[in-house]
Amino acid sequence: MSTLPRTDIHMHSNYSPCGIDVSIEKNIEVAVERGIELIAITDHGTTPRPQWIDSYFRDIATVNPPIILLTGMEVDVNLNGELIVERSIRKRFDILVAALHTRPGLTGEKLYKWWSSTLRKVITSGEVLVIAHPTDIAWYKINPPTEYILEVVDELKDSGVVVELNYHHRDPSNTFLRLCIERGVKITPTSDAHRLDEIGRFNWHRHKIRSLGFKLNDVNWLTPEEILNHIA
Repeated sequence: MSTLPRTDIHMHSNYSPCGIDVSIEKNIEVAVERGIELIAITDHGTTPRPQWIDSYFRDIATVNPPIILLTGMEVDVNLNGELIVERSIRKRFDILVAALHTRPGLTGEKLYKWWSSTLRKVITSGEVLVIAHPTDIAWYKINPPTEYILEVVDELKDSGVVVELNYHHRDPSNTFLRLCIERGVKITPTSDAHRLDEIGRFNWHRHKIRSLGFKLNDVNWLTPEEILNHIA
């Protein structure tokens, strides 16, 4: 693929408390204006039974967008590598994006070992499509040695789970992304938008890829067809 896929399967709405001016309807409007063809609204799942779920699905049902609109959730992962939201709720969504937002009180080698083992447990769970901002834990940038990154990257490759190229967090790290590209891991460009002006900022994604010495068609992009096959 010589251009980025016109998809964004990680963005937030008014059902995420950290959202600024976003909403389901406004996100759709901006996505259409910026030529995006498929989106997923993925609000935060930080408790076993998030209170926003029913209202979210009611709002989704009222819109008739001119693009493909999927349901989704950015699910928190606990320190043991388990998805926080109850399974019965997780199953209601088209797409699950898993994220580390909490880290243990560890440093150095112990932190890197925890990071690798935790992400690999999530990747092999068989439930999530995307790993969110893998080298950013709630704005704490993690830079593991290559050996630990390769453990995660190889698990991503073997499982077919996708890693995102995240505009909001400017993540993953150069080393992580380079190894993903070299090993053919599936990658998807996302905004992780908390503001409307973050949606569709694909120039950043292009620059990030090229700054590492790659061309866009060197990347194993997740295609719209593959996303739709995932939910079929």
